[in-house]
Amino acid sequence: MIMRAMGLGFLLWLANFAIFRFLGQEFFLPGVAPPLLLMAAVAVIGIVVTFVALKLLGEARGDEAEAAISVALPSMLLNALLVHEFAMIFPNLDAALDGVYGAMALIYASAMSLTGLMMTQLSPQDERV
Repeated sequence: MIMRAMGLGFLLWLANFAIFRFLGQEFFLPGVAPPLLLMAAVAVIGIVVTFVALKLLGEARGDEAEAAISVALPSMLLNALLVHEFAMIFPNLDAALDGVYGAMALIYASAMSLTGLMMTQLSPQDERV
């Protein structure tokens, strides 16, 4: 289950990378959408993607959080490398946008992890304080 989820997470990261590599200049137009609006949209996208991914993976009851974290992990790891080499990897974007991209990547992964935690249905014996 974890490997399938991580594989799906890698494919999602690859699609994300390709979108920003080739169409990133369409997302970061000055004055069109403030970064806070972009970050809110990224959080919503992360929630929707996680919900759909967990339904597609058909995770067992109680394993939703583990699967969501496994889907988010490739994005967290690989986006750290992208932010480090932002100007070289994204020549179509202003190098000063590395922080905005990094923040959006963290919000995306956090939204995915939180969605998995919220979807997890614990059995009664697991709900101890």
